[in-house]
Amino acid sequence: MPTTGSGPGSSNDRGEARQRLIEATAKIMREDGYAAATSRKVAAEAGVKQALVYYYFPTMDDLYLEVLRSGAEASLAHMRAALTDDDPLRTLWLINSDLRMTGLNTEFMALANHRKAIRAELKAYAERVRDIETAAVTVALRANGVDLDRHPPVAVSMLIAQIARSLCNESAVGVTLGHAEMRAYVQRLIDTLSGP
Repeated sequence: MPTTGSGPGSSNDRGEARQRLIEATAKIMREDGYAAATSRKVAAEAGVKQALVYYYFPTMDDLYLEVLRSGAEASLAHMRAALTDDDPLRTLWLINSDLRMTGLNTEFMALANHRKAIRAELKAYAERVRDIETAAVTVALRANGVDLDRHPPVAVSMLIAQIARSLCNESAVGVTLGHAEMRAYVQRLIDTLSGP
């Protein structure tokens, strides 16, 4: 590989430049939307020449996919660790109530409407998340003597996670009507399912 001109230098420099492009893309998508994440804007944000965007990522979809994958792996690792604690139902609620993830998640959902590769990757990630959440909820409900036929773990995990995400999405656009009541209701449900 070239070490002069516009090409990347040492392998350390290459890794740093590539990572800066991924982080810059995520930042632009969060702040301005995926349509604003052009190769020119991403390169400027990352502090590299525009040609490097396509050196590392043949298409912008390849770059979007890498942003999704790197964020997904970090999120999955965090989720696995958090859901093994003593109160997985409450932890599931807190993880999915994180407003910092709302913007980027929304952008990937919008992008998935137009890009099949993004849709497939997002689906695979969502199914992995659902598996982890359901497993954690199953363990918690069994430990608390909850009837799993009456309260199917996948339904409980979806209810907790989806309500939390919905509240985040609404909060992002300024809608808060009914949020306090819904949060209180979910807390009571979690208390009931968490046993004495």
